[in-house]
Amino acid sequence: MAAFTASQASVTNGSKVVTINSGESIANIRQGDLLFLAGFLAEINRGYVGGSSQQYIELVKNWANSSQSSQPVVVIPTTGDFRAAVDAINNANKNVNDNFVAMQNWQTNMGNVTFVNQDGTTTTVKTLKQIEADNEAQMDAYHPYPWAMRKVEFEARRAANNAQYAASGFVHFGKHLTGAGGSINQGLWVLNSQGRTLVLGRSTSAIGNSKSDYPLVNVAGVLTKIEYLNSAARDNYLQFPPTEDGTRTYDSETGVSVTHATPAIAFASETETNKVVTDRVDMWGFEGFLREINDADPFVYANGLIQSQATSVNGVATVSDNVRPVTYFAWYEGDESSRGKGVNWQTATEAQRRVIASDPENNIYFDDTTGKFYQFCARGRSFAGTGNNNWDFVDASNRGYLDYASVNPIKHVRPQGKRDVAQAIGSAFPLYSSKSLGIAHPVAGIDAGVFGAMSDSSAADLDSAVAGECYFLVCGTVNRLNQGAYHPHFNPQGTSTIVNTNGSRVKWWAANTERKLTSRSDCFNYHGSGGYVASGAIGGSVTSNFSGRPDGRFYDAIYAWGQGGVCRDMRYSAWGLKQEDFAEADLAIKSGEYRGQESAVITNVGQTSGYHTTTYLNLGMTKPSWWTNNLNSSLDFSSICIFYNGSPMYFKIKGFSLLDSSSGSLEGYNIRIVPIAPAIGHGIPAGENLNYVLSLAIGPSLSSVFIHTDVQGSIPDILQCNDLKDGWIGSYLPDLPDGAKDDFALTRLYVGLGSDITRTHTTDSGATWTQATTAIGNAAKNTVTVTNMPANQVTIWQYKTKAKMAKNAVHSAIRNLNNVLISDSATQARDLGFALTGNVNTSTSNQAAELSLNQIGIDLATGKLSASKETKHVAIPLAAPTNSSSAFKALSYDTVQNQQGFINYAYTELKHNGTDWGDDGKIHIADNQTTMLDENGNTVLVGTARCVEPLGWIKNDK
Repeated sequence: MAAFTASQASVTNGSKVVTINSGESIANIRQGDLLFLAGFLAEINRGYVGGSSQQYIELVKNWANSSQSSQPVVVIPTTGDFRAAVDAINNANKNVNDNFVAMQNWQTNMGNVTFVNQDGTTTTVKTLKQIEADNEAQMDAYHPYPWAMRKVEFEARRAANNAQYAASGFVHFGKHLTGAGGSINQGLWVLNSQGRTLVLGRSTSAIGNSKSDYPLVNVAGVLTKIEYLNSAARDNYLQFPPTEDGTRTYDSETGVSVTHATPAIAFASETETNKVVTDRVDMWGFEGFLREINDADPFVYANGLIQSQATSVNGVATVSDNVRPVTYFAWYEGDESSRGKGVNWQTATEAQRRVIASDPENNIYFDDTTGKFYQFCARGRSFAGTGNNNWDFVDASNRGYLDYASVNPIKHVRPQGKRDVAQAIGSAFPLYSSKSLGIAHPVAGIDAGVFGAMSDSSAADLDSAVAGECYFLVCGTVNRLNQGAYHPHFNPQGTSTIVNTNGSRVKWWAANTERKLTSRSDCFNYHGSGGYVASGAIGGSVTSNFSGRPDGRFYDAIYAWGQGGVCRDMRYSAWGLKQEDFAEADLAIKSGEYRGQESAVITNVGQTSGYHTTTYLNLGMTKPSWWTNNLNSSLDFSSICIFYNGSPMYFKIKGFSLLDSSSGSLEGYNIRIVPIAPAIGHGIPAGENLNYVLSLAIGPSLSSVFIHTDVQGSIPDILQCNDLKDGWIGSYLPDLPDGAKDDFALTRLYVGLGSDITRTHTTDSGATWTQATTAIGNAAKNTVTVTNMPANQVTIWQYKTKAKMAKNAVHSAIRNLNNVLISDSATQARDLGFALTGNVNTSTSNQAAELSLNQIGIDLATGKLSASKETKHVAIPLAAPTNSSSAFKALSYDTVQNQQGFINYAYTELKHNGTDWGDDGKIHIADNQTTMLDENGNTVLVGTARCVEPLGWIKNDK
């Protein structure tokens, strides 16, 4: 029996006095008894009554734990029985002969013994071992499993982590390899050159600046070490859904996805909104959730990783968890390869439990209130993109849902947690939501950087985890190739070859193909015949040299960059950004080492059926073949070039109109355009037929290095080529052949090996094609050389380029202001210059410099650079460039948005007129991109850009 219990007691850290707030009597408390409060034990010196009959307990030592207020308390007697026994022994010692056996029994036996007193009376007392056993049983009743972490300690550790880190994210990224497969920033790498899978962490032959070999992840204050994930080795193998084979359709109007029996059936079911999925982007991350350990769910796992393949947990051998169905462990729907190994807690011995629970990295704790054990677990999850678009909302930087599609038909990622089966992506609750600054979220543990599970708009999802503690940490997206035959227009994400009836494997352009590709469906229907397979895969019976792609890639692989590779790396650090982090990122961007990212550009060429107003370009009553429902009014990097009298005129796209009957002048398909440099006013006569090039940044995301396609040739000649007339992924190269010209400038910066450019060309309107590899002609000028190219030749150039490191942005409040960079160099800051202005700097004088500011104009109300208060820099020191190169200047500054850090660039294009750069020495402030006249009267670009990916999180200490 407890000597004392009270419903409410309080104690302050560093004090010896425990105050009994609920008024219970402390009369039975004795010196040496043990106080049990909030999961902690302390030895009692005495109990006493203060003024106003206030009850107090004085401790032997100061309370070393956290302060407690109005908590239940229990006092466990440890001395009463022992004192009774001592008194009996003292009396019995006077009659030793009569009590010799009783003394021996008291020391060695369980139960009670009887002593004979000097006056002949007897005293019965508990034996020493019985006293010990009773006290231990009493301790177990009030504090069972003393070796286990208590809930209060688990939450205290969690609170300390939340105080230490800026957000959920990676505490350590782990090490990596950089072999032929390549790496993605720190800690993430490709298993081999063929990109079989992505791997997190490495301990052998590894490099990187991480403090640990394997990642350590913070999810809502709980730290999880990531190792043995889907691997008996310590490396962590990420798992992704199988790629598309041309049998699945997605209806963008209803949100219905259907997998058909064959590609032929799938393509036959296509409508205006229902399309076969071929250009998919996947998303991956870690789901953290709290679960109760019980008979129905008895396993515990190393580090809480339910997909762990570790052979032991702290030396205790593991076995496959066959209690939960395989769907519980799946990375994605249909995954049956990820069943985890663990230890059955309910059948484990006390010694096994003790060693596992004593390791705090396993995230196991005991809750004295419920009398149950819990483990905070983590599961790797990956999601196939529902349709052909990028993911709408995967950033947890402001309040919103974790969505593939955020407008109808809405497609939310939905929590699984402790459920046996994952819930399909859909529009219904429960779902994942992020937390914005200053707005409450029903999941108590949610912080910046992570999504929390919600059962409705105001409540946590209790079915996914204990107390609704289910979270999702997004780690990135991946561009996926498909299983169809590669074709530059019909299937640019394809991988396989075409198979002739005799079994020969040929590429789309080959002269000996008897199966000419004329549609997207052909790319999936011509997979083989007579037992022959078109390949496109690493695995299977066909193992090499049968990729139909110009880059030789395969569909059953994940690559470090580009097509079929990692798009966004969203493994942000959990640590708060420091000033040196901004400086390192700025240097990486300027030196070209930063990992860029952009949406693939879809290009179409054509001739208009007539121009009706100075606002809209009319494309006729019939919908152009390239017109897609992805068109909208806010496309980034989207422009149209109209060739009039042989000269290009560039326009910004401002919107689209299918039919406008109100004015009577607009009918059919129209593009609303606004002129940009060098066009001042449209200057296009009404009714005149025009050639146009339309570029739309609506393709799949691409990162780092990727294969870019330039199509060169006159627009009328391209429109005669069935393989290109309906567009391609890439750019139009307007530097046209004339039969005598030899050198031609590529539209993007070439970053290949010098001799790996693929050239596919035709002089008979695509009836026959010829392909060969060629070298860069002049690296500084970024040109290729073809002697006396015929004027009617259409050429497809395919080469490696870098994704843009910055994108259009609005100017923002300044956290830290840097110097002004100026460059016209073919080697220094060339990538940044292209990202800002679209120009390829070609000067071989390698001119680049950083200029200091001599006047700063900041709007004190907003913290932004002011358009009315001038910001100026010292004079430009650069001489005239070689190769008639343009240049740029850019003032970089650090900025913060929604607790995430970025670097902004306020930039201006520079043109040299043979005398000077026409620069006014000012930093011009403009949102996104516009034009202005320089001091020499030239139209130049001016604007603001931002690094494409957040640098990480700012710690909010307010």
